[in-house]
Amino acid sequence: MIDETLDYQWRKVKNGKSFLAIVNLEISQNDNQNEIIEEYTGEGWIGMGYFASIPEKDEPGKARFSDWRKAVIKGLEFVFSKTETKWTVKVKKVEGLLITDTNPTIVGYITILSFCKQANIELDSNLIQKIEDFTYKSWEDKNYEKIPNFMNLEYEDHSIF
Repeated sequence: MIDETLDYQWRKVKNGKSFLAIVNLEISQNDNQNEIIEEYTGEGWIGMGYFASIPEKDEPGKARFSDWRKAVIKGLEFVFSKTETKWTVKVKKVEGLLITDTNPTIVGYITILSFCKQANIELDSNLIQKIEDFTYKSWEDKNYEKIPNFMNLEYEDHSIF
């Protein structure tokens, strides 16, 4: 069961481009190590104009969400590097609008914001601005087809994975 009160939504329009994602994380402190548990229960892609959500498993012949999954992990690895506390994160839901409003960088950025809000972690405002600017560039030069590296603020080609 998903606790909808943990949904974190970010929606912006900048320079005529739309940016949207919804992330639901359950986080708790962990004594030993950082742990990411993917518990997606989404329905995948339903149709144009409907929210797409990461399903438990990608199905052959249907829209794939591996890039969104990788972006969630990249976002969490980034915030893990900014705190000495160890965490367990259950990723329950990621939703967005394929092709038009949501891409991997947006998903990763919203994951960072959602985690920080729940964990009461305040990142440096200059760093947040740099990551947000990086996110705004994600619709340029086919960056929407790439996986974000928030450590270096670079877009990585899928073939790296």
